[in-house]
Amino acid sequence: MDAMFLFLLFVVIMTILGLFLILSNPSKGSSASTEKIEGTDFIPSQMFMGDDGLGGLAINERTKQLCLFTSPEASPRILPIADFIGSDLVKNGEKLGEGMRSFPQQAVTYGQGLRVQKESLITNLHMDAANGGNQRIDLIIAVHDEDDPLLVVNFLDMETTEGGLLFEKSLSTATHWHNVLDGLVLEADRCARTQSTTPKKKELAKSAP
Repeated sequence: MDAMFLFLLFVVIMTILGLFLILSNPSKGSSASTEKIEGTDFIPSQMFMGDDGLGGLAINERTKQLCLFTSPEASPRILPIADFIGSDLVKNGEKLGEGMRSFPQQAVTYGQGLRVQKESLITNLHMDAANGGNQRIDLIIAVHDEDDPLLVVNFLDMETTEGGLLFEKSLSTATHWHNVLDGLVLEADRCARTQSTTPKKKELAKSAP
């Protein structure tokens, strides 16, 4: 009986240790890189591939560019942050955060025009979670693209416990990326404001005696 107890205790300890090691590892693809993304000249400073192996994203703060992955078969899309509209953090159908452009007005209007399409996408993606199925966490990324303006990056889609280690780690990673994209929104707005005032400054310089 004592031997069986010790064996079971050993199994439990090893299981807990294994989970700890898995959860303590950084999320796949989230670290900085010095290598170009295959088939492009894009060098990411941060990168993440979704848990479903489909959607993913990378950013380069120096060049102010965003790289989006829609599927393994499709070529990555590289966009200037001027084309970035915003992102929504969604957990089991509940919107936890929304960061959208506030300047220029064209970007604001374009983002507002995507709301119905975005809400429909969230409803479809999180229908199973709303009905007690898999826990799901997504980032919905909006860009200025008439053909494909919305990208889904999945961080969790599985049967697990909300509040558990795996759930909280996935939510933490998704929140980190939502904060990163919020920073890009602010940077895109700042750059747009700077560009809008530059011509005025040049005109004043020309008119000066």
